[in-house]
Amino acid sequence: MRLLILGCGYTGARLGRSLRSRGVEVVVTNRTGARPPELADVPCYPFDGERTSLDPAALERVTHVLSSIPPDRHGEDAVLKRLLPRLERQGLVWFGYLSTTGVYGDRQGNWVDEMTPVNPQNPRSRQRVAIEQAFLNADLPTHIFRLPGIYGPGAGRNAISRILEGKVQLIDKPGHYFCRIHVDDIVQTLERSLESPTPHAIYNLSDDQPSESLPVLLEAYRLLGRPAPAAIPLDQADLSPMALSFWQESRRVRNDKIKQVLGVRLRYPSYREGLAAILRDTPASVLQAGHGT
Repeated sequence: MRLLILGCGYTGARLGRSLRSRGVEVVVTNRTGARPPELADVPCYPFDGERTSLDPAALERVTHVLSSIPPDRHGEDAVLKRLLPRLERQGLVWFGYLSTTGVYGDRQGNWVDEMTPVNPQNPRSRQRVAIEQAFLNADLPTHIFRLPGIYGPGAGRNAISRILEGKVQLIDKPGHYFCRIHVDDIVQTLERSLESPTPHAIYNLSDDQPSESLPVLLEAYRLLGRPAPAAIPLDQADLSPMALSFWQESRRVRNDKIKQVLGVRLRYPSYREGLAAILRDTPASVLQAGHGT
C-alpha cells in the first residue's frame, strides 16, 4: 500500500501518522507543500486545484487515495476538476472521499442511516451530494465517508480546549441533536476500509450517542472542575452565519454499518469517553494557563 492523502489536514495527519507507525508508505498534499508537523518524514506536495497542479511524482506507485478537500468557493471539487483522468488511469485499489452527514438535511432529530435518501438543504450540502455522485460515477473504487462534527486533541478541537480559551457559549435548545465522532475513530474506520476495499460503499461515521450541545459542554466543565455559566437560548447567542447554520438542522446518525461491515469498535462511543481522554492528555501547563478564562 502507498497512500496519497489529498488535502492533508487534521484528520489526514492523524491517519498518516497512524499508518506510518505501521510501516505504510504515505504521501500528502496541502495548499503550501509544507510538511505537517506530525508527518515530518513524508513527501508533501502543494496542490490547491486552482493555482497549482499536482506534481506527477506525487502519484508514483500510489495504490490508495484519500481526498479530504472540501468544495472551493465556487462549489467545485479540486480533485474532480484537476485530477480525475489521472486517477482513473492510476489503477487504484481504493479511493476514499470524506463527505458530510449534512447531505441528509434537517430530520427534526430523527434517525438516518445509509439507506436514508439525501435531502440537502443548504448550498454546502448540495455541493457535497453532487461531488459524491461524481466520484461514484467515475472509474474509481470509490468509498464515501459521511462525517458529522469532528473532535479530538488539539487547540480549538474540543470542548475542553474551547473552555480554556474562553471561546464557549452555552446554548440551550432542547431537542436539537448534534452528532460527533472522535478523530481517532475516523482513523480506525478508514484503516479498516483501506485493508478491505468495498468499492461504491457509503459509510456514516458517528459515535453512539447523538446529543444536544449543552450536555457536552456541561460534561467538559465537570471534568475541569469548574462551575458552568448559565446557558442562554439560541436567539441570544452571538454566532457567525456559518455557526448559526449548524443550528438549523437536527438529526441523529446511525453507525451500525461501520460496525457490521468493517468490524469497527469505537474507542470513544460517546463524548464522555472522548473528553475524559482529552483531559488526561492535556498538559498541566495548559490547564493552568487557562485557569482564569
